Amino acid sequence: MKHSIITFRILFVLTFLFCLLSCGKGGMNELPLLASDDFEDGQTEGWKSNIPEHWQVVEKDGSMVYELVSPGPQGEIRAPTSWSILPEHDVTSFVFTGRLKCKAEASNPHRDMCIIFHFQNPTHFYYVHFSASSDGLHNIIGLINGADRVKVNSEPPGESRFLLTDNDWHNFKVTYDAETGDMKAFLDDMDAPILTACDKTLTHGFVGIGSFDDTGYFDDIILRGRTSKIR
Repeated sequence: MKHSIITFRILFVLTFLFCLLSCGKGGMNELPLLASDDFEDGQTEGWKSNIPEHWQVVEKDGSMVYELVSPGPQGEIRAPTSWSILPEHDVTSFVFTGRLKCKAEASNPHRDMCIIFHFQNPTHFYYVHFSASSDGLHNIIGLINGADRVKVNSEPPGESRFLLTDNDWHNFKVTYDAETGDMKAFLDDMDAPILTACDKTLTHGFVGIGSFDDTGYFDDIILRGRTSKIR
């Protein structure tokens, strides 16, 4: 009887360890590479913009980058006015990384650069609003669901950490876990997110970049993710 108990405990421990190791496989850090673009060829193939003439590839700081030249007009609902998406990759879970640089005056507390995700059409998508101040509208994760944007991140208004306060380049990362609905947005520090949310209103769609009211640059884009079967 004693040997049976010991054997059971050993099997239990081994099974527990196996489950831990198995859960790590195929996780968010091992999503397949879907797209990457450093714009060094001067082309925008693979990108789709709502206003194509507002986007161009230019040389900046020793590199070719994707520039948002002008913000777009505000539509019937309050949402980012300019965006450019990767329409070949309808994703569920994803990790989206790159660099961004805002051209607006650093003294402007409402300056912004946006990361778009789960874009299904111009009135249904999420976006990360990186800004130079924090309140219910700025420096948030927002949901556009057929109506004006709604803040969905868990940080209370005015308490999210805002870092887009200069005209320097910033590294960004945005992640979404389709199983849990967890969203995370990082700027510069890739270990500690500045914005977090949990929402499953839109479970898939395209990713992209843009802004509400400002202009700026994007570069070194990398998308890893799982492709949605819903098209």
